[in-house]
Amino acid sequence: MFSTLYFSAASVLASPALSNAYASKVLAGHFHDAVHMAAARTERDDPQASPTYEELQAYADIQLVLGRYEEAEDTFRLAQKALRHSREAMRVASCRNAGWQAFFQNHLSTALTCFKRVTEEAEVTPGQKIECLVGWVLVLHHLGRLDAMCARFEELGALAQQLGDARWLSLVEALRRDMLVQYHVRFSDQLADHIYWRSVALEFVPKALGNIDTPYPEAQLAAIPVLAKRHSYLEHLQALADGRQATLEPVESYLRWSLSHGLDEYQRSLRLEVALACLVAKRPNISETMLTPCNGAPVPTSQHARWYLDYLYCLAKVRQQQGRIQEFSQLYARYALLSIRHVRADSVSIPVVAAEATQTGRSPARTDDISVRLPGRYRRAYGYLMENLERADLSVGEIAAHIGVTERALQAAFKTHLALSPSQLIRRQRMERIRGDLIDNNTNAQTVLEVAHKWGVQHRSTLVNGYRKLFNEVPSATFSR
Repeated sequence: MFSTLYFSAASVLASPALSNAYASKVLAGHFHDAVHMAAARTERDDPQASPTYEELQAYADIQLVLGRYEEAEDTFRLAQKALRHSREAMRVASCRNAGWQAFFQNHLSTALTCFKRVTEEAEVTPGQKIECLVGWVLVLHHLGRLDAMCARFEELGALAQQLGDARWLSLVEALRRDMLVQYHVRFSDQLADHIYWRSVALEFVPKALGNIDTPYPEAQLAAIPVLAKRHSYLEHLQALADGRQATLEPVESYLRWSLSHGLDEYQRSLRLEVALACLVAKRPNISETMLTPCNGAPVPTSQHARWYLDYLYCLAKVRQQQGRIQEFSQLYARYALLSIRHVRADSVSIPVVAAEATQTGRSPARTDDISVRLPGRYRRAYGYLMENLERADLSVGEIAAHIGVTERALQAAFKTHLALSPSQLIRRQRMERIRGDLIDNNTNAQTVLEVAHKWGVQHRSTLVNGYRKLFNEVPSATFSR
C-alpha cells in the first residue's frame, strides 16, 4: 500500500536518536541496506552492548516496511522489554507499535484507536504525536472518511510548523498531494460506478484538500528522496489519467524500482493505481497489462480485503471497456456484493470516528487495541478481564488462575507489554466504559453513580478520583453536557 512510504519516513523523523547513516538509507528508499544495518546493530553477540529500544524499534519498523510482519511483531516485543522509561512513556511506545502493526495487517479499527490513544497521552513527544497523526490520516483514507481525514490534516500542518523541521512540512505536503491525486483518479466520471469509494465519500468537498493544479516545488522534498520519487510518479500517474501516453515509461520504471527494493505489496498497490488511471483514460489494454502479474498470484495477506476489491473492480471495468459485457457483468456483480459488505463492516467496526466522537456528542466506538499488544496466553487473560469487567469482585488472582499463571507472572506481562498492571487496566477500562455511557445520549441511567455501579465501581470517591485523573474532569461534568 502507498502508506508504506509515509510510515517509513515518519518513523525515522520521529526518532532523532537513530544514526544519520540509517536514517539516510530509509529516507532514500534503500530499504534492503537499512534492514541489514538495523540487523547488524540489534543482533550483536556482545552481551555488554545490548541493543537500545530505539535500535530495536527501527529494526521492527523496517521489517514492517518490507512486509515481514511476524518478525516485526517479535522485534517490537524485544523493543518493549528494552525500554527503560516511565510507565507513561512505555504506554505510548506500546500503543504506537501496536497501531502500526494493526494498520499494516488491515485491522483499521484497532489502528485508529491506538493512534488516538497516543495523541492523548500526557508524555507523548511532538515527534510521536505527529507520527501517529500521520497514521490517523492514513487509516481514515483507507476507510474513506475523507472529511475526518481533512480535519486531521489541519492538526498535522499546525504541529509540523511548531516542530521547526522542514522535513515534516515536506512530508505533510507530500501526503496531502498524494490524497489529491488519489481523489482525482478514483472519483473521475469514468469510475462513477466504483461503489465502495463513491458510497463512503458522497458528500466530501475536494477543495478541503487544496487545488491539484497547484505546482509543488520539487526542492521541498529533496531531504526525503523516497517521497520525491513517489511525487514524481504521481505527476506521471495524473498525466496518464489525462490521456498522455508519454508518461507510461516513467510509471513502469517506478514499478520496477519498487519491486527491486523489496516492496512487493507496494508494487501490487501501484499496479492497481496505474490500472485505475488507465481506465480513466479509456485504455483498457494497458490496464489489463498492469493487472496480469497479479492474476493468480497469492493475494497480499495484510491488505487482502481492499486490495482484492479494487482488483475485481479494475478487472470488471477492463472487460466492459473491451466490450466483453458478459464477463464484465459477472465480475462486477462479485465486486458490488463485496463492496456492500465492506461498507457495512466499516460502519459496524467504527460507527463513529473516534476523533470526532466528543464533537458530535455520541459515544466513541469501543475498539480493542489492548489484546494486540499482549502475547497469546495473556490475550486470554485480557479477554477474561473484559468479559467480567462489570463485576465489582473481579480480582487479579482470579484472572491469573483462569489462564494458569501466577499473579506475579500476570503482573510482569501486563507491565512489560502495556505499561499497566492488571489492576490499573481494570480501573482504566471501567472509567472508559463509564465515560462512554455518560456521553451516550441514549443511556437510561438517571445518575452518575448508577452508571458507575453498572461497571463495578461502587464508591463515589473511587469514581471521581479515577475519572478526573484519566479525563481531567469530574464525571458529572461529562454527564451534564
